[in-house]
Amino acid sequence: MKGLAGLLLLALLAGAALAQTPTSPLFSEGQKVFEDNCAQCHRLGGDGLPGTFPALNGDPFVVGDPKAVMATVLNGRKGKLGQMPTWKDKLTDQQIAAAVTYIRQAWSNRAPGVTPEMVAALRGN
Repeated sequence: MKGLAGLLLLALLAGAALAQTPTSPLFSEGQKVFEDNCAQCHRLGGDGLPGTFPALNGDPFVVGDPKAVMATVLNGRKGKLGQMPTWKDKLTDQQIAAAVTYIRQAWSNRAPGVTPEMVAALRGN
């Protein structure tokens, strides 16, 4: 029984690890886009800079309505912590979808990714 119980425990742990693995093919691309364009403010760990740039890790906004997140990346945002720049003229739909997918699935966040077609629809293409 000890052998079977041990195997079951290992299977459960492996399943939990797989459940936390990002599932979108855009995730890896998004990590690079994030590191090149977003991490300076939001930090590599998604923790932001308190009082200056909001944390993305564990933020209900980030894992909530994907349209709102995509629109924020496209159009920027003014807020109590400062201003996020607009990225619609600097990044492609593919890059924005990848970055949004990454932040929705990185760190402790577990939300579905987005597609370039979803970004294009919001952009009006």
